[in-house]
Amino acid sequence: MFLRLQLALLLLLPSSPGFAAGLDQVKVEARRDGDAVLIEAVARVVADRATAWEVLTGYDRYAEFIPDLTTSRILARAGSIAIVEQKGEAGFFLFHFPMEVTFSVTEEPPSAITSRAISGTFRELTGSYVLVEEGEVLRLNYSGRLVPNFRLPPLIGTAAVRAAIQKQFGALVKEIQRRSALRRELAPQ
Repeated sequence: MFLRLQLALLLLLPSSPGFAAGLDQVKVEARRDGDAVLIEAVARVVADRATAWEVLTGYDRYAEFIPDLTTSRILARAGSIAIVEQKGEAGFFLFHFPMEVTFSVTEEPPSAITSRAISGTFRELTGSYVLVEEGEVLRLNYSGRLVPNFRLPPLIGTAAVRAAIQKQFGALVKEIQRRSALRRELAPQ
């Protein structure tokens, strides 16, 4: 992802390694495991942890910058747990499918977020984000597992999921970079 964050994060990213200035690498992999699709994504960005955390946990703003996500809103919050509803559409070429997911998201500030779908278009959807500082670079790791409630075509299905996740994960990374750059510009010298 959270996601449609997760799914959104899980289902919508473009596969080009240099999304924005300062981005060293964006990599997304998807593979089948029976009915499930397993996703691993990683990005290295020039950003501070606080800004990245703010973007990752700003679920109500996701639809502003994540493609194909039409709604993302917090339904409830109790301490470190948020219930987040996300709606949109994911697709690849002619293969498109609607997404409606409600997640239970657990935040472990300042570096980990895990989520699991509690209702929606997937029989199973889990994911996690981890932020790791590497000197002046911040690495964002995402891993997820999804099992849709609909038939995912064998050949194109995994590619569709990968493309969707790359698109959304890339947008998330780009927003982290954008906000970090803005903060650096506005910081007193």
